[in-house]
Amino acid sequence: MKKEKDESLILQGLKNIRIAFLFQTLGILAILIYDGFTHGIMNVTRNNPLWLVFMATTIILGYLNMGISFDIEKMNGKSTTRQMPFYAKILLALAIGTVIFLIMIFSGSSINDSVITGIVISVSFIIAYSISHYLRKKRNDDK
Repeated sequence: MKKEKDESLILQGLKNIRIAFLFQTLGILAILIYDGFTHGIMNVTRNNPLWLVFMATTIILGYLNMGISFDIEKMNGKSTTRQMPFYAKILLALAIGTVIFLIMIFSGSSINDSVITGIVISVSFIIAYSISHYLRKKRNDDK
């Protein structure tokens, strides 16, 4: 079987995959919402493997789209957003983690859960900022 190289067919295949992915994601989200209403939100986040699939898919899609947005920015020749220094992004990530920690403390969560959640949120933002910084630096060095 010969592999097709027609760009319109490739584009149509990508559109079909996008529609199937959207349907799949909405189905997973509907199942999670139903499970949340019937068994409680804690059951959804702790006992349902669909939650892990949904979160992993969302994170992977976000990181993949980050690379595309940098390519679009490069094609336009100008940055669409004002760039913050890397240290400021790290401080922002720590501030967001601290705010989440304080919100959880005041909402009645235990200190251990609040600390872990604040650290996870901060580390997640730091990883995202680091990847973003690396991609921008790599793209700028290619110029």
